[in-house]
Amino acid sequence: MPPPIRVLIVDDSTYVRMVLNRMLERAAGIEVVGQAGDGQEALRLAAQLKPDVMTLDVEMPKLDGLEVLRRLLPHNPIPVVMLSSLTQRGAEVTLQALELGAVDFVGKPGSAGVPDLATVQHQLLMKVRVAARARVGARLAASARPAPVETPVPTYVQHNPAVLIASSTGGPGTLDTLLSALPPKLPAAFAITQHMPPDFTRAFAARLDANCGLQVREAAAGDVLRPGTVLLAPGDYHMIIGPRGIIHLSKDPAVWAVRPAADPMMLSAVENLKTPLIGVVLTGMGRDGAQGVVEIKRAGGVVVAEDEQSCVIYGMPKAAAETGACDYIVSLSDMPQLLTDQVNKLATGGNTDLVAVGGG
Repeated sequence: MPPPIRVLIVDDSTYVRMVLNRMLERAAGIEVVGQAGDGQEALRLAAQLKPDVMTLDVEMPKLDGLEVLRRLLPHNPIPVVMLSSLTQRGAEVTLQALELGAVDFVGKPGSAGVPDLATVQHQLLMKVRVAARARVGARLAASARPAPVETPVPTYVQHNPAVLIASSTGGPGTLDTLLSALPPKLPAAFAITQHMPPDFTRAFAARLDANCGLQVREAAAGDVLRPGTVLLAPGDYHMIIGPRGIIHLSKDPAVWAVRPAADPMMLSAVENLKTPLIGVVLTGMGRDGAQGVVEIKRAGGVVVAEDEQSCVIYGMPKAAAETGACDYIVSLSDMPQLLTDQVNKLATGGNTDLVAVGGG
């Protein structure tokens, strides 16, 4: 039997610490090894107890959660699950925490927008168990943004490819690193499904838009895939890509227990788009995207998966790799150049004589 997952609870609320302690201690294979009521105590106990996972609140006395992350992770890369209110304000702060290296987040008991305690408990236990397997060091090593790719882009485009990206746990930081390194004039349309609740996808799209040269926004019904634009599936809706790249939003049942899911996005693109397709599967737990990339490959598209070494969670990319459909399995640091090269190749029909010198 494996040893229990050792958890440090950090929250300034005595009530929240009690609730979290009760939820975690009742679960098989989890042990609460300590509790901290402020950020300074959290750093001290993290160094002393060396927990496998930390749950961390944002608003605390002495040091807030974001400052705890800044001081903790470079020297002690413990997987951290943030506690968040599921609101626009909560989304913005939580996304900052994910950029700093937190693995995931869960609704804080008693805070705005958070559902019943039974739902919180289910999500907390699942995310603590996933976090215990996370490669935080790999994410921190890959977090330095590479310089934007400056390879030429086509002056004449026969077919604008569509790049379809699936990501989950660890995805926010990974997507930020990837998109910020792509050329702003890359002749491809992008559609992304990141497993994330409502309000968080809107805030996340705004952060990505501010950080990269491509235009990023949360998808709305009736939007159209266009070169140079990135559409992010909104929380609680599957993003369906219809004929001519028109976006439809669906409340169909969850796929792989999530909505939005990447497989419906990818499968609808295979069915409805006539342009070349590139399927990409990034870090995340589960199998979402594996079925989609199989169909993309069957349709003549290109399939790329993130490698294990740079993944926070090597679940979704592993499932994609095991299908045998992947053309490339590469590190996050190599992915911007690879995608740029593949887009340019597909956009020109493989005719490099159509590629300009310079550009970017």
